[in-house]
Amino acid sequence: MSFVKSIPATPELNACSMHGEYQTRYVQLGDRFMANSVCPKCAAISAAANEAADQAEQKRQAAEFLRRQRLDAGVSLRNCAVKFADYFPADKEQAANLKAVQDFTKNIAEGGRGNVVMCGGVGTGKTMLACASVNTLLAKGKRCKIIKLIDLIRELKDTWRKGAEINEIKLIKFYSNIDLLVLDEVGLQFDSDTEKLFIFDVIDGRYQNMLPTMLISNLDITGVKQAIGERVVDRLREDGGTVLAFRGASQRKSFDSAGVVVS
Repeated sequence: MSFVKSIPATPELNACSMHGEYQTRYVQLGDRFMANSVCPKCAAISAAANEAADQAEQKRQAAEFLRRQRLDAGVSLRNCAVKFADYFPADKEQAANLKAVQDFTKNIAEGGRGNVVMCGGVGTGKTMLACASVNTLLAKGKRCKIIKLIDLIRELKDTWRKGAEINEIKLIKFYSNIDLLVLDEVGLQFDSDTEKLFIFDVIDGRYQNMLPTMLISNLDITGVKQAIGERVVDRLREDGGTVLAFRGASQRKSFDSAGVVVS
């Protein structure tokens, strides 16, 4: 590009090896004119390519942000991309469970309340559906956390350590205030009275704040009551809780063949 004092009576002709002849274009800048001798068709192609590259980079960054957000929320790397469409119900009961979790998720996304307890054997899709719920809600701007109950207990015990970055009160406050808390593998914790009291404090905090909670266990509802205490289960049921039973044999092998991990 160059500058001239005035536009020539006969604009300069240029030749593009791809698009043929074209006229130099002039743009006034103050008391001078900038002569643009770049092929306009080449410039348009280049601009379109740059825009496409920018959009692709923005899409990549958005996907990476969502991936990191899901990992930070406790979703495993294997389940980062899981969605409800990945769950294939084998019977009417599983189809009803799928719809129940989808309806629960939609309700939470719209600011609703409620709790879900998912009970059943290993490999029946409980954690998979929970991750699909968390992934959906994170994309809608909700703050979610999925954590194994035994890991939550470990976080509690870490607050007792000298020099711990967070104390027990702040830990309870955090888990009592996020939009959705999913406690996985209920029944595998150490099962002391102190742990049960801590779990009750978290669930009761969420109950008082009218926030939804999801529990996942390989035990039946009676076993869940024994593991975390009847008061906790009563809190969940008192606030519109639903118990979903996942029966039948493990489907992990069939789901794994489709690239999806279930539990």
